[in-house]
Amino acid sequence: MASNKSGEGRHFKEEERKQVRFSRLAFQSLPELWNFQVAAAIISAIPLSLMGWIFKYIASTADATLTSANAGSFLLSWRGPLVIVLGAWALLIVVVTELFSQILLCDDILNGRKAQVFGTIRRGFESLRRFFNPIGILMLAYVLLAAPLCGVGFSVSTTGSLYVPHFVSEVIFANVWTATAYRAVLVVLAIVGILNIFAIHGVLVDEMAPLEACKQSMSLIKKNGLRFAKTMLGVFAAWSLMLLLFIVLADVIPSFHFDNQWENVKGVTLGSLSLDEALELEGGQLELFQYRIASVFSVLFGGYLVSFSALLSSSYIMLRFTRCYWEYTRDVRELWPARDKHHKYLLKIANMVVVAFVFVIASFTCAAFFDKLFIMDPPGIVAHRTGGVLAPENSLEGLEVAIEHGCLGSETDIHRTKDGHYIINHDDTFRRLAGVDRAPKDMTLEEVRSIALKDTTGSGEFLQVPTLEEMLDITVGKEILFIELKGATADKQMVDDVVALCRERNCVDDVALISLDYEVIKYAEETYPEFETGVLIFVGFGDITNMKCDYVLMEEESATRNRIVDLHNAGKKAGVWTVNTKDGLTKFLDTGIDVVITDEISLAEEVRGELDSRSDYMRVRDALGGMFDV
Repeated sequence: MASNKSGEGRHFKEEERKQVRFSRLAFQSLPELWNFQVAAAIISAIPLSLMGWIFKYIASTADATLTSANAGSFLLSWRGPLVIVLGAWALLIVVVTELFSQILLCDDILNGRKAQVFGTIRRGFESLRRFFNPIGILMLAYVLLAAPLCGVGFSVSTTGSLYVPHFVSEVIFANVWTATAYRAVLVVLAIVGILNIFAIHGVLVDEMAPLEACKQSMSLIKKNGLRFAKTMLGVFAAWSLMLLLFIVLADVIPSFHFDNQWENVKGVTLGSLSLDEALELEGGQLELFQYRIASVFSVLFGGYLVSFSALLSSSYIMLRFTRCYWEYTRDVRELWPARDKHHKYLLKIANMVVVAFVFVIASFTCAAFFDKLFIMDPPGIVAHRTGGVLAPENSLEGLEVAIEHGCLGSETDIHRTKDGHYIINHDDTFRRLAGVDRAPKDMTLEEVRSIALKDTTGSGEFLQVPTLEEMLDITVGKEILFIELKGATADKQMVDDVVALCRERNCVDDVALISLDYEVIKYAEETYPEFETGVLIFVGFGDITNMKCDYVLMEEESATRNRIVDLHNAGKKAGVWTVNTKDGLTKFLDTGIDVVITDEISLAEEVRGELDSRSDYMRVRDALGGMFDV
């Protein structure tokens, strides 16, 4: 079935190598798989870093940071096409080094060929030309976009955590038809992924055209689907148990130990220390300092071991997967060419000693500056659409609820009516809440006020559309009103009018003007610098600290720790929206971010209480536990 164009000249003669069972071959190959992963990551980091620097420079020139707030104007400029090309090449580099090269490496191992990092990566790049056709581009798109969403098929680290933003998924699942359609799309993508699971191997290993490789993959799955499923389920189960064992040893047991030890030191206070001060500690302070050192070391070394295991397991799974491809396209083999022995035990022991020493130094340093590194000021909670789920959407009652709960502020949405007034509504029309398919810009204030809105809490009551003036009268001096300038009427006139209303009520310090439209916020920041301003983004590239605003309010996926630090270093405030899950709140209430916008005010209060009561070990684990994730 397969053409076997992989090049017999690259093979070692199998009779010159000892033949071993696959389990033995896999064990012999683990050092090669690990070394290749590390070397490939280092090699790919160089061009990726260079591209990233060029990308950042281009995207940041002339106030041209690329975000969802200015994507249209940016992409229409000369920078847009250049950034797209650079971004595409960056993604291709990741695909080649993380996926293509690993498949080729596994193919080399199974066939007794010498595995060389540079040569394998070079072959990976050479294979790219076979994907430059419609079917090949669709295959790459599936790897980068579809596989992370449906959970079937190969993916890469750059887009492996890709997900539908919460604000989009909320809209999708709010309607049974859109929810059903979305799930149906995911099912179709999953089926496509299963049927074409061997297609990339066909292109890389046997140098097939993408369409031919897809046809072969579907034929292989039809003939060997059940056998393949049983094989891979067994592999995943075995490695999952091993990984679980590592997690128990590196996380569960230490958590139990350090939680018990915390009872002896939790009442002790200890600030930042110099080396001399640390060496002079005694009594309870010394015990706390030692507890903190041990906590940091345990988290770092445990995370390293778990990630080491996870990386090897993913490499083994790819090796086993590639074996399946060989068995389904060629004769079944019981024995495989053994690998050359490269023990270098002393070097391996030296590497582990160096890693442990680095972790000891890091642990001592982190313990000395524990308060600065691991104890964050709690962010302000901002109630989404005035009061979140505790009150009707965008209502005056919502403001009262947010104030009662001690929120930093409330977020709301304004539109301009046909006769120049400003009213509160999230959507572009009143269809969802009132069954009136008309936009505020096409209605007078009197017409808007005559509409009866459904209470989103499900009480069955009807409400009147509030005005901006009514909201300002409630919030002045009590909380910050984050006013989102919304819809087709979000323009310079809206900024001017809102500023005038706020000045009339002497509440300049009690509002923040925010919008998805960067040009509108840029105008507000430059024209009225006494007002706090913020840009809402759900994706951003380049140096977002160059944006002319006080707040950068990011969607969850964009709100990384590095971005938060960068924004603070630039004198800006960082915010995240709209965080409604316990996991999300746990993450962002402990990152040093300034503002968390949420519908779940009560849940945020509960999570904040849990975070405040953590042991120092738990603080370290929450902060550093994912730094070695693969």
